[in-house]
Amino acid sequence: MTGRLAAGALLDESSLAVEVGVEAPAVREALCFLQRDGFVREVHDGGFAVSELDELELRETYPVVLLLEGLAVRNTPAFPPDAIARLREINADMERDGHDAAAAATHDFRFHEELVRHCGNEQLLGTLRPLKRRLLRYELAYMAVARNVGRSVAQHAEIVDALERDDREAAAASAEANFRDAMPGLLERIESPS
Repeated sequence: MTGRLAAGALLDESSLAVEVGVEAPAVREALCFLQRDGFVREVHDGGFAVSELDELELRETYPVVLLLEGLAVRNTPAFPPDAIARLREINADMERDGHDAAAAATHDFRFHEELVRHCGNEQLLGTLRPLKRRLLRYELAYMAVARNVGRSVAQHAEIVDALERDDREAAAASAEANFRDAMPGLLERIESPS
């Protein structure tokens, strides 16, 4: 996720096992989980390589996440004051750590997880969470541009303000806009990753 390993880099399971200090089967299992979430892909010899960012995956996944997250916010019975406080705290963390793309992407993930977790619809959350994990790589690329972090922090503040007014419709619309507005920047990052 951090980009330390370049897209397409082959992963040597034995070396990873030594580096991490675990047995080879544990590395293989971890790589299978990473494959499920799109971070690695299987290569012809049964090994794994770091996945490239994929425009089609982004174009197919982002709109689904946008709709599911909006639905979750709209269907949350009420946001407790402590949840609103956590959202503000996470957003402040994101603003503070915005110079570090990995930290900003992590805070963004935490913000959106806190935003939807109170909806009470386990089917919706069970569908949304794996898609959000798949998007982490894209969020990292997006957060590598400082203005994108600032834009997301401002949009998150709008979401929290709407929740404080108990206006879930406005909060959901702002959450959907947060995703919709990010799409062009994400596509730009895929086309020119440097």
